[in-house]
Amino acid sequence: MHLTPIGGGKVLLEPGEGLDPSHADDYLEELAETLIELKGRLLLYDLKSVPLVDALYYDWLCRIHALCSISGVGMVVVNMQPAAAFALAMAMERDPPFRCALDVDSV
Repeated sequence: MHLTPIGGGKVLLEPGEGLDPSHADDYLEELAETLIELKGRLLLYDLKSVPLVDALYYDWLCRIHALCSISGVGMVVVNMQPAAAFALAMAMERDPPFRCALDVDSV
């Protein structure tokens, strides 16, 4: 994961190719510590390099949202590819707990 402060308490998370959402707990502690260090108030999770959001990846996003919520940090998913958004929408039974935006600039 690459975490980059982008100003105003916003932190950009770029997951990278090596991210394994099946081992979510391995990443959450580091993410929480980094958000505290950076005084993050809003996490922007960039999905531009994620071609498909399946049930496992959606669960990962929900875990991150839960972590953000208990830390007082908002979460917005950005740059979701149309195919990933469609597949996710077809698999979901309710609205996601996090917000979505077209891109970083629109947040």
